[in-house]
Amino acid sequence: MTLGLGVDTGGTFTDAAIVDLDTKKVLVKAKARTTYHDLSIGIIGAIDAAVKGNGVNPGDIKLVGLSTTLATNAILQGRGGDVGLIGIGWTPQADWSFEAKRSAFIRGGYDSMGKMIEPLDEKGLEEAVDDICREMDAVVISGMFSVANPIQEASAKGLVQSKYNLPVVMGHDLTAELGIYERTVTAVLNAKLLPVINDFLDSMERSLISRGIDASIYVFKGDGGLMSLPVAKERPVDTVLSGPAASLMGGRAISGLDSCLVVDVGGTSTDIAYLQDGFPRLNMEGSMVGKWRTRVRAIDIWTAGLGGDSSVSMDDKGNLRLGPDRVLPLAIATKERPGIKERMMSENTLTFFMPVRKETAALSEKEKSVLRFVWERGDCTLFEAINNVHDVVFVEDQLKSLRNRGYILQTGLTPTDIMHVKGMFPGGNKEASEIALRVFAGKYGDEPGKLSDMIMELSITRIAEEIVKKGLIDAGGDIPDSSGFDLLLRSTAGSGILKDLKVVATPKVPIVGVGAPVDVMVKPLEARLGCPVIIPPNHDVGNAVGAVLSQVTETATVRIFPKEFKYVVFGPGSSPMEYSTYDSALAAGKSYAEYFVKERIKRTGAVDVSVKLDVDEHRFCDGYGQEMKFTNWVDLTATATGRPKIKL
Repeated sequence: MTLGLGVDTGGTFTDAAIVDLDTKKVLVKAKARTTYHDLSIGIIGAIDAAVKGNGVNPGDIKLVGLSTTLATNAILQGRGGDVGLIGIGWTPQADWSFEAKRSAFIRGGYDSMGKMIEPLDEKGLEEAVDDICREMDAVVISGMFSVANPIQEASAKGLVQSKYNLPVVMGHDLTAELGIYERTVTAVLNAKLLPVINDFLDSMERSLISRGIDASIYVFKGDGGLMSLPVAKERPVDTVLSGPAASLMGGRAISGLDSCLVVDVGGTSTDIAYLQDGFPRLNMEGSMVGKWRTRVRAIDIWTAGLGGDSSVSMDDKGNLRLGPDRVLPLAIATKERPGIKERMMSENTLTFFMPVRKETAALSEKEKSVLRFVWERGDCTLFEAINNVHDVVFVEDQLKSLRNRGYILQTGLTPTDIMHVKGMFPGGNKEASEIALRVFAGKYGDEPGKLSDMIMELSITRIAEEIVKKGLIDAGGDIPDSSGFDLLLRSTAGSGILKDLKVVATPKVPIVGVGAPVDVMVKPLEARLGCPVIIPPNHDVGNAVGAVLSQVTETATVRIFPKEFKYVVFGPGSSPMEYSTYDSALAAGKSYAEYFVKERIKRTGAVDVSVKLDVDEHRFCDGYGQEMKFTNWVDLTATATGRPKIKL
């Protein structure tokens, strides 16, 4: 029997699933708390829980699929290596910003056809390299229109590596995007992630080997496919949205459906995405993480700050509100700090701050002062912090910053607590959840039993609302800030809030629920929205299953532009090619796209490779918005898929 091990690091739990690769059957599953200060600890905890005591021979595991939130979280939190940037043939505009620690801009560059605008400034390059590369972890070389001609970038890379032997990321390596700003942002983010992801993957390799697991390791990408470990170490930016992508493909694997709407409810967020004919819908603009737009293909996903650990609170009108903040459920917090139960009642509060990470140089002096106090106390209230941290005026602001950056956790009442009260969700301290509900009910002014029903109903309604929001955004609409719209939205979610009207939005495809709480929070949508809702077996580890049962993928896009009675073909890693007829340009573009994507997927060791080619013609529109017969440009997208290579 050949086994595969899938691992997914979520916001709350790290899941592991051991699968028979021949039958695709899940044999063993396990969970461990995600350890934010060192993800590998939680991952190894989940693996050990799956292997030990379950009759699994580690030597039979020949394939490991890993889905990780590390890249996404590192970008959001501003973590990563120090990066130097050398720009060739351009200077940044005033409103441009990069995550580079040092930067220099020298003469050179090409035009959009790959013709030299100005020779590379060799002397300026020498000076820039010596100035930029000192004490850096990696260097980015980004030249004007390097996607049309990468020679100057390659020359600069050679000089950097000959003098400093640093990792170098060239702008044209990661994306064929013509825009210099977007291409440079993607390259810099990739360079910052190199030490973070490489350290993590190296640690994972060592940990697996120490447990007798000698297997091929693949990492999940944000576009729904796998990439080999060496490729992941070169292109860590491709792992952005890895977790949500794994949930989408896991939904397919455990439900058997090729077309569906996957709703993944985790502790921190709910991810919603469509699967069409076995392929995820992709966002061709690339993934958006925080303020950064990465120009790498990723799934078209709608992520809401809504999950089992979402904070239950009241708005300024006294109405119940759920999320978007994530807090630590009191059912979980009191397992580590049992004294909190008594303090909830005596101090009439549910908000405690607990330390997670030690201080670093990235923190301000005020943040360090507050964090030291939290560590000294182990858990503290806002009142205690305000009265004991005397050298900081706005203590609440520092606590919020420390929470957002992952240095401390904040407790609160959550849907997870309500599920504990109702006996729907084991694993935590039910008594603590009951105390928390009573304290909150006293402030809200209602009976605890009725309030718990209201919170569960709100959780279900909010998930339905997010499904409707995604449909509106996909159709080109926006989400207005209006009380009337809010009422209509809540009605379409099946809440019955409108007295005289019934308005329900019904998805055209079945909903597949993924995640631990979907039996409680997603299954009721079947009656509400009037569409099939499937909660498949092993839904609680669907992401981990997706991480090991998916295919290796590589994608390349070739673009054709008409120009002065000719047609120009732009392909990644190639200079533009001119053709006299559209048909000859189309044939050449298809051929190059297929060749390029096959060469890329060869590096992964994938087997049974097939290539799918999509042709998307963009035409001019007239003044009335009607499409005309003249072609503006053509995108040729080649997608290669194959099975991961099993280690023998």
